[in-house]
Amino acid sequence: MKTIQFLIVILIAHSVHAQQPYWQQEVNFKINVSLNDKDHTLEAFESIEYINHSPDTLLYIWFHLWPNAYKNDRTAFSDQLIKQGNTDFYFSKPKDKGYINQLNFKVDGNAVVTLPDTNNIDIVAVVLPSPLLPGKKINITTPFKVKLPFNFSRGGHVGNDYQITQWFPKPAVYDHQGWHPMPYLDQGEFYSEFGKFEVEITVPSAYVVAATGILQDTATLREMKTMGKHSVTGVSKTWHFIQDNIHDFAWFASKNYVVKYDTVILSTSKVVEVFCYYKKGNKSWAKSMGYAKEGLRKYSEWIGDYPYSIASVVQGNDTKKYGGMEYPTITLITTSNDEHQLDATIVHELGHNWFYGALAPNERTHPWMDEGMNTFYEKKYELEKYHSYMHLGEAPFKNTAKFPDDEEAMLLATMAKIEKDQPIDLPADQYSEINYNLVVYYKASRWMKKLQDEMGKETFDKAMQEYYRNWKFKHPYPEDYKAAMEKNAGKKLDAIFNLLNETGPIAKAEKKSIKPTFLYNLKNTDKYNYVSISPAIGYNFYDKVMFGAMVHNYQLPLNKFQFIAGGLYSGKVKELHPFGHISYNLYHRKYNFSMGIGYASFTKDDFLTDNPTTLFMGVKRIVPSATLTFFDKDANSSRRFTIQWKSIFLNEGNLNFKTVYTPTDTFDVVSVEKENTLINRLSLSMSDDRKLFPFSISLTADQGKDFIRTGLTGKYFFNYADGKSGMSARFFAGKFFYLTSKTNLIQYKNEKYFLNLSAPKGYEDYTYSDYFVGRNQFEGWMSQQVMERDGYFKVNTELLGTKIGKTDDWLMAVNLATDIPSKFNPLSILNIPLKAFADFGTYAEAWGDNPPSGKFVYDAGLQVSLFSSVLNIYVPLLYSKVYSDYYKSTITEKRFLKTISFNINLGKLKVQDFVNEVNIPL
Repeated sequence: MKTIQFLIVILIAHSVHAQQPYWQQEVNFKINVSLNDKDHTLEAFESIEYINHSPDTLLYIWFHLWPNAYKNDRTAFSDQLIKQGNTDFYFSKPKDKGYINQLNFKVDGNAVVTLPDTNNIDIVAVVLPSPLLPGKKINITTPFKVKLPFNFSRGGHVGNDYQITQWFPKPAVYDHQGWHPMPYLDQGEFYSEFGKFEVEITVPSAYVVAATGILQDTATLREMKTMGKHSVTGVSKTWHFIQDNIHDFAWFASKNYVVKYDTVILSTSKVVEVFCYYKKGNKSWAKSMGYAKEGLRKYSEWIGDYPYSIASVVQGNDTKKYGGMEYPTITLITTSNDEHQLDATIVHELGHNWFYGALAPNERTHPWMDEGMNTFYEKKYELEKYHSYMHLGEAPFKNTAKFPDDEEAMLLATMAKIEKDQPIDLPADQYSEINYNLVVYYKASRWMKKLQDEMGKETFDKAMQEYYRNWKFKHPYPEDYKAAMEKNAGKKLDAIFNLLNETGPIAKAEKKSIKPTFLYNLKNTDKYNYVSISPAIGYNFYDKVMFGAMVHNYQLPLNKFQFIAGGLYSGKVKELHPFGHISYNLYHRKYNFSMGIGYASFTKDDFLTDNPTTLFMGVKRIVPSATLTFFDKDANSSRRFTIQWKSIFLNEGNLNFKTVYTPTDTFDVVSVEKENTLINRLSLSMSDDRKLFPFSISLTADQGKDFIRTGLTGKYFFNYADGKSGMSARFFAGKFFYLTSKTNLIQYKNEKYFLNLSAPKGYEDYTYSDYFVGRNQFEGWMSQQVMERDGYFKVNTELLGTKIGKTDDWLMAVNLATDIPSKFNPLSILNIPLKAFADFGTYAEAWGDNPPSGKFVYDAGLQVSLFSSVLNIYVPLLYSKVYSDYYKSTITEKRFLKTISFNINLGKLKVQDFVNEVNIPL
C-alpha cells in the first residue's frame, strides 16, 4: 500500500510547474568520518540541513548512495564498463568491490521510510514524515559505513593510497525540471546542490590528507606550508575542513605525499593559496606549482576571478594512464608524462572550478557545458604558451612532421566522415566512448571558437564574464547560456546554437588538392588528398623475397574512393607480380556500403623437370565484391550484420603432362597450362565483438560450375572468472550439392572443393583467401600449415587417396580451446599463453556401410598462440584410432614433429595492437 501511495506522490510532484523566478535548493553538510586502513572502510555520520527554496511542497527526497555502484556486477556502472569493453570491475574479486550500508535516516529526529529505486541500488527515496513546505527546512541525519573498492573509476584505494570521492549519501538535485536522481557512471558526471560543507576526517597519524576546502587546524596548516609535511604524533589525527558554496566534497590520503605551498595574486589583488601534493621522488611534478599558478591567473583573467580562496592539485595513482578528475577546490591528476601534457592536464582540471565548481550545470545531461567550455580555455592556454596542442599518445615510428598539429581535429573529422560522430548536446551515457572524448570535449570547444568568431572576441569575452558573474554558484541550462550570449551579441544566435544538436563538422570542408607523399601523411588532411608512395616487400616459398613499390590514398579521414596499386618483383621467378584494390565506400549512420575490385598475382607452386628446368605455376586473382554492413542503433554496441557478395576469378597455372611419340623415341613433356575458374560467394554474418562473451555466426554459399558448397560457422567465447582467460567454441556444419549428375569424373574435378574435417592446407584453399608460406608443399615444416575452415581438425591424413573426413555430402564439427592457468603453464615465465584444444566431428560417410572411421572422431592437444594469436601452433596428443593408425603407417621418422601443425591468421593483425592507446583528459 505504501508503494502505491508513493507512486501517486511521484506523479503529483512531477506535474507541470508554473513559470517561476529562478530558485535552487540549499543543502548544508556536517560529516564526521574515520578511515580504517586495515580493511579499507569508512565509519561516518552526517547531518544535512535541507532548505526548500522551491515553490513546491516536497513529500520525499531522492538520495544518491553511489558507493553501491561497486557492490556487484549488475549496476549501471558495471553495465556501462562492459559495453565499453572494460571488464576489470566485472571480474574483480569480492575484496575489491565496495558498498555503503548501516544507514539509518532520520528527519528532525524521527525515523523515516526509505524506498529503493527498482532499477538502481545506488539510489533511494527518503519519504518525509511530513510535507516540506516552500521556504521551510529540515535536518536529515544518518550514520553510514563505506567499504572502499579498488580504484576502478574515480574513487577507492590503491593499496594504502586513498581517493575518497562520491562517498557520502547525497540528496539529488530538485530544480524547475523536477528531481534528478541518477546512478553512478564512469562516463557521465554529476549534478549536486550547493551548500556549506564542514567535514572532520580522522585517519592514522602517518597519513597526509588533502581535501576540498580550508584546513582549520592552524598548526598542521603551518607545518605543511613551511615544511611540506606534518608531525606524526599519536595513533590518529583529525583533519577539519570547511568550505562554502560548493556542491561536493572529496579527500585524498597517503603516507607518501610531498607538499608544496605557494600563493598566487590575481589581477584584482585577490590572493589564492595553492597546494600541490605529489609522491616522493617524482621529478616530473617539480614544476606543478608553476603550472597551477599560471593556469589560475589565466582563467581568472579570461573569465573572472577564481571562485574560491584555495586550490589544491593532487597526484593520483596511475591506474588510468592519462587524465584527471575535478572536485571543488581540489583536483586529482593521473598524468605524469611530458611537461606539456602535465601542464595542460593540471590547468584543465583546475579550470573545472569555473565550469563545474562555480557554474554547476547538469553534467549528466549536458556535459559539454562543463567539459566543452573548459576545453576551449585549456586549448587557448596551450596555444598561447606552447603554440601547439599536446599529443594524445606516442605511436611506433611516429614522425611529427607527418602527424597533425591537432590530432583531435583529425580524429573528429574521421568520425564525422564515416558518420559515426554524435551531436554535442546529448546525455553523457548516450555517447560512444570515443565520441564522449572527441565530441563533448574537443568538438564542443571548437563550437565555442565558432561562437567567439561569430560574436567577435571582445563581445564574446564580455559575454562569458557576465555569464560567469550572473550564474556563479547556480545551475545554468543551455537556454540560460544562449540567453546570456544573445544579450551581449545583440542578436539571435539560433543558427549557431542549432549546431549543438547536429552531427558533422563544425566548419564546411575545404576543397582538397592532390599531393604526393612518401609512406604516409596525416598532416593537413583537411587540405590535401595524399597519394602515398612507399616500398613494398613480400615473401613466399616459390617467389622467395620480393621487392617492389606501391601507391595508395589511404589516410584519415577516410576517402570514399580508395585505392592501392603496386608490384613485387620476384628475383627467383624473374617476374613482376602486380597487385591492387580499388573501392568506393558509402558511409551512413545505420549502414556502410562498399563495392570494389581487387587484383593479386603470385607464384603458387614449382616443378623440377628432368632437363632439369624449374617450371613455375602462378595464379592471377580478380575479385569484384559488394559489402553491406548494418550497425546497431546503440552507439556503444559492437553488433554488426553483414551481407557480402564476391566473385573470385582465377587464372591458375597447372602442370600438363603429355607423352610425345617419335619414330625413334617416346618421352614425356611437362608444361604449364592456364586454367580459368570462377567461384561466386554469398555470405551473411552477424557478430558482436563485445569484450564479454563475444560471438559471431555466418552462413556462406560458394557456387562453382558444378556445385554449391554451403557452410554455417558459429563462434562464441566464454570468459572465465579471472577476466583474462576463457574458452573459445566454434561450430561448423556444411553441405555440398551437385548442380549436375554426380559421376566419377565430376567428383574428381571437384575434389578440392569438398568439405573437409581436417583443417585445409594450402592446395585446398581454392579461393586463395589465406596467406600460406609454402602453399603447395607436401614435405617439410611449411607443409604443416593449415587454415581455419570447415572441420578445423588439427590432424591430417593427406597422404591417403581420400582423406579421413573429406566428403561431398555433409559434415559437422565442434572446436574447443581453453586457456591453461599460469600455474600449470611452463611457458608463463616467458609470458607465452598455453591452451588446450579439442575437436569433435562427424560426416556423412561415417554413417554409411563400411565407414572409413567411427561415426565420431576427435583430436586433442596443446596450442601455443603467439603475437596476439596471429601465429598458432598445435601439438596433437590424443586422437581417434583412425588417425593413430594413419600416423603409424605413413610416418616412420620424426613422427611427433610431423604431427604438429600451425596456422597464420593475418586477420588478427589490428592497428591498435601496435599503437599506444589514445587518452584524453577528463
